[in-house]
Amino acid sequence: MTVVALRPAAKTLTLGKAIDTLWELREIKRAKEAEIKEIEGKIAAAESTLFERLDAEETDAGKGKSASVSITSATSFNITDFDAFAKYVAKTKYFHLFQRRVSEVAAREIFESKGQLPGLTAFVKRRINLRSLAVKA
Repeated sequence: MTVVALRPAAKTLTLGKAIDTLWELREIKRAKEAEIKEIEGKIAAAESTLFERLDAEETDAGKGKSASVSITSATSFNITDFDAFAKYVAKTKYFHLFQRRVSEVAAREIFESKGQLPGLTAFVKRRINLRSLAVKA
């Protein structure tokens, strides 16, 4: 594994070297993410096995030598008819049922045509797009 300096001295860091350093860091991250994905798959399989065993034994808890588990349940919701739900929220004024998140695509579209959205402040989010120069075979 290559150890990459996170912040080389600004005087010796060329633009190309800064880009290559970012590339190396991203490749290290990708490798770690692949490892994490594999581990998450194993965790999901272990949890599935535990659900099956606990259900078969008609219990909702158990313990081993290093840990214990218990099953908890919570009711969650999916919107199946947004229009009906939105009408209900408007009629009852239960606006707390919505999460405070704006659709960026829709807001950007209205902002570009109207110039302003009440209650929102537009800002520019900048990011670096990094692409490989290597030709894939």
